[in-house]
Amino acid sequence: MKIFHVSDTHLGFSAFAKLDPESGFNQREADFYDSFTRFVEITLRERPDLVLHSGDLFDSVRPSNRAISFALTEIRKLADAGIKFVAISGNHETPRLKETGSVFGILRQLSDCNFVYEGGLERIEFDGAEIIAIPHTSGELFQEDLKQVRGLKKEMPRVVMLHAGVLGVGAFRMNEINELLLDATDIAPDADYVAMGHYHNYHVVTGNCCYAGATERASIAEAGVEKGFISIDLETKKRKFMPLETRKMIDAPSLNLKGESATGATAAILRKLESSEFDGAIARMRVTGLSSDTRKGVDYNRIRKVSQKALSFDLRFEEHEEEEAVEAGTARIGGLSEEFGSYLASIDAGKLDKKRLEEEAQALFSESEE
Repeated sequence: MKIFHVSDTHLGFSAFAKLDPESGFNQREADFYDSFTRFVEITLRERPDLVLHSGDLFDSVRPSNRAISFALTEIRKLADAGIKFVAISGNHETPRLKETGSVFGILRQLSDCNFVYEGGLERIEFDGAEIIAIPHTSGELFQEDLKQVRGLKKEMPRVVMLHAGVLGVGAFRMNEINELLLDATDIAPDADYVAMGHYHNYHVVTGNCCYAGATERASIAEAGVEKGFISIDLETKKRKFMPLETRKMIDAPSLNLKGESATGATAAILRKLESSEFDGAIARMRVTGLSSDTRKGVDYNRIRKVSQKALSFDLRFEEHEEEEAVEAGTARIGGLSEEFGSYLASIDAGKLDKKRLEEEAQALFSESEE
């Protein structure tokens, strides 16, 4: 049996104020739709027996009508081609109150599709294999589901679907309020494959357990990391990561301009920006070695004009080494979200999680822009 494992598609995600010239809506929202469309096109061409989506199909509990319509259209293409689709809810699309309802209640009307989002784990038998799908839920119920899986008698090849981080391994945690966590010893050791979601980078956790990662980059921290999905042959246990084309994201190496004048620094930054690699990219450039007085004389208007060829350009200055070793902030080249990120980086937030604060603020900025 050939399976495609995909995850964290975050349909409806948006950021920055730029619009897609063809659709007329947020460019980043369009990027996430485009990557999912590419996945569907590859799936229709390669024709696996089954597609597993391990959570966060949508970016929010209440996705827009546009995001819902898009998901229905694309997933229906798979159903019409006879390709079975199984998805579990992730933390992004799971309401905290049951009375809110789930968007999966709409999608479950699609034929040849299973959307598992309430009532604990669900066992689905397909073509001589058993799929155990565990949706996002409360931590207590999640632990009960894991315990139940360990007690189930295995009578055929088994695949387990989860959306969670791993305790003790910070890299696999997203630091979100409602994320689920499991111990590495709880990851269904007798399963033939464990399809994990939540962590946005492709990673093999154990021999039989993998994160597929996301299908598009959502953070500059993911610059340089390929996005895609996993192809698995359940009989031979062979796996292959299948990369997807995504929006360019560049976290440029730090530019040391120690000793440069404001004019020289402006010219050096412009030379870097004039490279074609920044065309249409989401980019960040960090500059070191300039005193605060020199930074004041940098020609930000010229930099802003040239940086418009990028979808988003974030210019960050780090303090001159002879001054206090704290981040000075960001020149306001981008929009409101970049400016807030600069402010957040410049303050002492105590025990608060800056990354989470920035992500939630940017989501609010995106909603207000829309």
